[in-house]
Amino acid sequence: MDELANILDQTRQYVVGQLEGGSAAWLTNQVVAGLVVLLLGVGLSVLGAKFARAGLTTGFVVFGGSVGLWFSNLTGQAFAPLICVLTGALLFGIIGFQTFKLWIGVGAAIVFSSVAMGAFGYNQLLPHVVEYQETASVVDRTPEGTTNFVVPTVTEQKDYLLRDPRVWASNFWNFLTDRDIATANNARALAIVALLTGLCMGLIAVRWALIIATSIVGTSMVTTGLATLMTHSVPDTYQAFNKNPVLLGVVVGGFLVTSLVLQTLLSRKGSSDKAEPADKS
Repeated sequence: MDELANILDQTRQYVVGQLEGGSAAWLTNQVVAGLVVLLLGVGLSVLGAKFARAGLTTGFVVFGGSVGLWFSNLTGQAFAPLICVLTGALLFGIIGFQTFKLWIGVGAAIVFSSVAMGAFGYNQLLPHVVEYQETASVVDRTPEGTTNFVVPTVTEQKDYLLRDPRVWASNFWNFLTDRDIATANNARALAIVALLTGLCMGLIAVRWALIIATSIVGTSMVTTGLATLMTHSVPDTYQAFNKNPVLLGVVVGGFLVTSLVLQTLLSRKGSSDKAEPADKS
């Protein structure tokens, strides 16, 4: 459990660090970044499913306008920038609106696969994580049975503190493939099945896929934001939660269930599925 908590905390620090390193001036510290993630997570957990189609279409419209402006500059403004922006926004907006189900399917596939791999990892991969951490420790055992303690260099210590979770995951996957190929193959198979299941659910049951996916992602963002704020404002409380995973699980699970119930009620009327009969006719 401690190893799992360490991995989740390292991932949280990396995500917040990515936001903190952005170009926006208002993301200059982790407190602000954590607050932004928290607010976005609450909004996604409550209204994500209800406004998903409008949000996705708006995103495509903005992207299309940017593409139109780029095209105008590329041609030396041979075409009026305003016309290019409006045309690009219109075309991409139509594409986003009409391909809504496809994008929901892709998003649901990613979310469901992540959840499935998380559950599988907790039951099957965590022992290998402990073993991998031990192999990367500073203890070196000689063939004679004696123990040498190797002090990491300053560069190695800095790389450990600032390590990218993606690099760690890649190194761990290579370690797992060498040590237990059966578990690695099972993980691959489960990831593929979860991806296909999420994709099918996103295409067939749009409303439920939206509710489940946005609730899971929103809860993850709320947890990340709260953890970041607590580490800076009430670190003792944060450590207490880390040492009591059962309480942490109850709080996170309660918020997830609340999000699922709220979104089910709020998306009952005017949900995205109402557009389906028109599409079929």
